[in-house]
Amino acid sequence: MEQKPKTPYSGDGYIVDQARLTNIRYGVFTSDINGCGWIAAFNFLKRMGQDVQEQALADELIRFSLFRGLIGTDLLRLKRTLKRHGYRTSLKFRWNKKARLPEGTSAGLFYYWHKDGPHFVTFYADESILPSGDGEPKYRFFNAIAGKENHVDTMPGFFTKHNIIPFTLILVWPGKKTTLPSENPKESD
Repeated sequence: MEQKPKTPYSGDGYIVDQARLTNIRYGVFTSDINGCGWIAAFNFLKRMGQDVQEQALADELIRFSLFRGLIGTDLLRLKRTLKRHGYRTSLKFRWNKKARLPEGTSAGLFYYWHKDGPHFVTFYADESILPSGDGEPKYRFFNAIAGKENHVDTMPGFFTKHNIIPFTLILVWPGKKTTLPSENPKESD
C-alpha cells in the first residue's frame, strides 16, 4: 500500500506541521524556524472563512515585526493584524489549571512555552466537538503537535500537558466580525 506524502497541511487545509513549511520565508528565516505567529493568524483567518495566501500574510506580518522576525512575531502584532482583517480580539491572562474562556468564545490563538520555546497556536470550538465528561468545553488546536490534524482537548488539559510555564496569554474572539471601514463607507467619514 502506498503511503500518503507528508505535508504541512491537514486534510481540511489548515497548517498543522510547521516543521514541514520550509518553502515560505518569514523575514531572515523560513517558516519552519520562526513562522508560528503568521501560521496562527493564517489558521484563524481560514477558520473564519477568509481566503488567505500564506506568503502574503507572512509578508504582511513581517513588515510590523520586531527585528524583521528574528525573534518571531509578538502577540500585539498578531492582535493588530487580526483587527486589520476585521476581528477584534481581547487579550486574556490565564493560569494553566484555570484556563477557562469567556462564554461564547468561538476561536482565538494563544501564546505559551513548550519544551522547545515560545509558540503560537490557533484554537476553535464548534458544536461537533463534544465537551469532556465533566462538562468542560473542548477545542480543536492547530499546529500544537506537529502533524496532528485533529488535536482536541480542554484548555486546562492542553496547558497542563504542554505549557512549561504556569500561565498563558490568549487572544479571544467573541464571535462577532468587526465591519472594516472600507466595507462601511459611513464609518470611514
